[in-house]
Amino acid sequence: MVDAVTLPTDPFSPAAPGISANVPVLIGSTETEVTFFPGQAIDPIDDAGLLTRMKAVIGRNATDAQAKELIEAYRKGRPGVSSIDVALIAESDSRFRAGVLAEAELKAAQAAPMYMYYFTWRTPVHEGKLKSLHTLEIPFAFANVDNGPTMTGTGKDRYALEEKVSGAWASFARTGSPNYKGLPNWPKFDLATRATMILDNECKVVNDPNGAERKLLASLRRG
Repeated sequence: MVDAVTLPTDPFSPAAPGISANVPVLIGSTETEVTFFPGQAIDPIDDAGLLTRMKAVIGRNATDAQAKELIEAYRKGRPGVSSIDVALIAESDSRFRAGVLAEAELKAAQAAPMYMYYFTWRTPVHEGKLKSLHTLEIPFAFANVDNGPTMTGTGKDRYALEEKVSGAWASFARTGSPNYKGLPNWPKFDLATRATMILDNECKVVNDPNGAERKLLASLRRG
């Protein structure tokens, strides 16, 4: 709680805290954060199930028309994606990624560089149903995927990504920049480009990835 002593102000409200204005930040999220949590429905769903879940994502007495508009946006941005994928990604965007982006937007207004990632590598465990669960990037960042096979599986494809992610994290800790060999140039995040490093078997920089989904979801939730 804010007590004017230990926590002098409310972090990131209404702006990024001045005490860390010169401290670089590396922040991001996984594609399906919500699959980490007990009780999360992860099995395939039909169109009716998707409509119900997307209305819950929007909240505030969302209509069928609004939910269908949002579903269409996610399908357009991710051709061929399954209904359960749409639901899980949208739920993760609403519950996790929106907050990550809000912090990044406020931090980007300060002097120190701000770097954004989006971890989309999918684990094969649990029949692949956990997809890109919350915290999945951590074994890669700390170069210990073999210590977490229940999260990462045992495939050899893990090692190339582990090398890139752990190298980027070490570089950031050492220099304040996550740029590292094997990765494309990782530019700073700003409000103009919203440059984001997609971390997957193919790592690439995308400006404002799935921006149409982000904007529509935000507008529907505000409404």
